[in-house]
Amino acid sequence: MRANMLMGMFAIINVGLVTIGVLFPGWIGLWAIFLTSFFMSLMFPTIFALGIRDLGPNTKAGASLIVMAIIGGAVFTPLIGLAFQATKSMAVAMVVPLLCYIAVAGYAFWGSKLAPFADHGTALDEGTGI
Repeated sequence: MRANMLMGMFAIINVGLVTIGVLFPGWIGLWAIFLTSFFMSLMFPTIFALGIRDLGPNTKAGASLIVMAIIGGAVFTPLIGLAFQATKSMAVAMVVPLLCYIAVAGYAFWGSKLAPFADHGTALDEGTGI
């Protein structure tokens, strides 16, 4: 099975699990959210590998940007907290990671198939200070 398809299937499973967590708060929802960890395990390495594929001389810069983008994930934790404060429901606040898993599924099924720019004449890390 291709890596992007497996990641997409895992993301869809996580969408389902988080949906269960939202709709069935309590022990069922808790276990559903807990199970998302298993299906999340291959997401970053797969996103990384798919993200740097075919970048040619821009591979170092692309890899650096993907690693730095991890800090962007730190933005979502406060968003979950804000959603909880606004709704007084942790179940409703879990819509934030639900949307993130939908984005991962979109990348897996469609975004990872986009071709990089054809012009590899100049690398991002050559002469630009990156």
